Amino acid sequence: MTDEQRADPIAQAHGELSLARVALADGDLPHTAGHVAGAIALAPGLPEVHELLAALAARAGDEGAIALFPVEQPAFIGNVVARAHLQGRHDPIGGLRMLAQATRFDPAQPWADVSWVRALEPRRLDPEHLARLFVAAMSGLGDPAEPAVARANEVYLDLARRACTAHPGNALLHGAAAGLARRFTAIAPGALAEAVRWGGHGYRLRPDKLTAVWYAYALKADGKLDQALQVMHQAWQAQPDEVDLCADMANWLAEAGRLDEALDLLDAAIRRAPDYDCAVHTAARLRFRRDGDVRHLVALVDFLREHPVNSHEHTDLDAACHGRPWLSSVDRPAESVINLLHQIPRDNRAMKGTATVSALEVPSALRVVHRELPGLTLTIEGDPPPDMVQPQRPGGRVLWHYSGLRAAPAVPPPDRQSLELLRGVAWPRWANPVAAYDRALPLGQLPADELVALLVHPPAGTDPRLPDGVWERAAQAFACLGLLHCEELRAGVEPGDTTRSRELLTGIAFGIEDWTTEAAVFGLVVAAWLDPACRGEVREAVGRRFVAAMQQSRHRVVTIRESLATLALATPDMIPEVATLARDLLSRADEPEAPRRAPAPPQPPRKRRWFGRR
Repeated sequence: MTDEQRADPIAQAHGELSLARVALADGDLPHTAGHVAGAIALAPGLPEVHELLAALAARAGDEGAIALFPVEQPAFIGNVVARAHLQGRHDPIGGLRMLAQATRFDPAQPWADVSWVRALEPRRLDPEHLARLFVAAMSGLGDPAEPAVARANEVYLDLARRACTAHPGNALLHGAAAGLARRFTAIAPGALAEAVRWGGHGYRLRPDKLTAVWYAYALKADGKLDQALQVMHQAWQAQPDEVDLCADMANWLAEAGRLDEALDLLDAAIRRAPDYDCAVHTAARLRFRRDGDVRHLVALVDFLREHPVNSHEHTDLDAACHGRPWLSSVDRPAESVINLLHQIPRDNRAMKGTATVSALEVPSALRVVHRELPGLTLTIEGDPPPDMVQPQRPGGRVLWHYSGLRAAPAVPPPDRQSLELLRGVAWPRWANPVAAYDRALPLGQLPADELVALLVHPPAGTDPRLPDGVWERAAQAFACLGLLHCEELRAGVEPGDTTRSRELLTGIAFGIEDWTTEAAVFGLVVAAWLDPACRGEVREAVGRRFVAAMQQSRHRVVTIRESLATLALATPDMIPEVATLARDLLSRADEPEAPRRAPAPPQPPRKRRWFGRR
């Protein structure tokens, strides 16, 4: 078989069928079945597959042929589908259920689009069984289904049309058919009108929760939101304990920008069932969306800690944090030397050159530049600001020593194993702060000194897609989360007690100004998300560190100022005046900064000088 044939599933299926015919001629039925299953998994609609499956059934008998396709776990999809077709001869609903399982597993394949399904007479099938079949089939299609998926599964819509005609008095069937039909709008524009018609008919036949939901979803998909809400309200009034109806309505209202109405509904649901997780999760996300106050998300984390068993997996916390610095990712660096580095192609960074910056910038940023541009001679103008080259408070962990304008690490490099461990754990993005903390768990096995060393000597990144400096900042953030897990610091204390870790992080946060400052503050913020008992202490530390940066920015550039503002707003129960100061700062993103001269962009080579001076 050529490479082209190997890439073509039809050609591969024909190869399997050729082997199956040889095995069948030899009377080797198990090998015949194995090759037929392989062919049907590759090309479920190929007529020759079904011809050979019929020949195998004629040789072995229906029951004998079914036994040749075992479905013990883990089941092979080809065995499941072949068995479904054989079973469908005498038990159509049983066969269809197995085909629906295959559809959920891989909805892009036309598992059910075969002649016996197209020829089924729904009048002789139980309508309740058909309804459950449609529910099973629609769950994997998408809402609505992508065009290719819809085309592969249009046979279910065809069966639903015939079933509704055959059983006009069955409410459950019509409701389920409505749920199915709205998935097919990409290939059948009239399917949405059918969904509304079937859903409305089912609801009128039997106005209960199920038929109401199917009808309401069809109305919403058809752009009739207020009608859909009316149907859902009626269903909730009839069954006040079904508070999940409120969560659905609230999401619809939020999508339409009607947040106040959505939250009123959720408040009513929570009053009815305070522990109902869907309402609590949705309400937290929508409240945060409305006012940006992180206390809603922290309250959700508290709820999760107190109610660990949920009805199903929720993504509201992740959705609320998504795309927000420090809530779902490390904040990007703001230093001018990193902006310069962005302008230099990675394959040109071995060249020698010179550049000048108008003011001192933080040590971690300068170390990244010197590592990436080893031939660069960087000149820093001005005098070293005293509040930048000395710790903000005495007594903390010293990470850097300054000699004039040059900073040197004050801690030795970590072991190679520690570097590899951090490299395998750290990443610039995470779902939410608690998820980042959980991801950092393996780092807890390292001694505190090793984790501190990783802050100053983070491993080099290996992903060229990441902007310069982002990986190093992520590694530093995870090293600080590792300090929260550090077994050495937590020895002899109650489980969950991070007092020693927080003392170390606070010392780093008030040490020499650096990216490590932000990383340490992030670690403190995460500790406060996890432990209500330390929130007052963390609020005080983070608030004071941000205010100090604001005061210093009156007479010099503080590149980590905006990042600290973001972290202040991520801190539970932040002092209102400090939160207002942080919001005002971040809202003035276009306001000119204190004067400073950035490095000039690279100029065309002239006597091998790759960086000009301004």
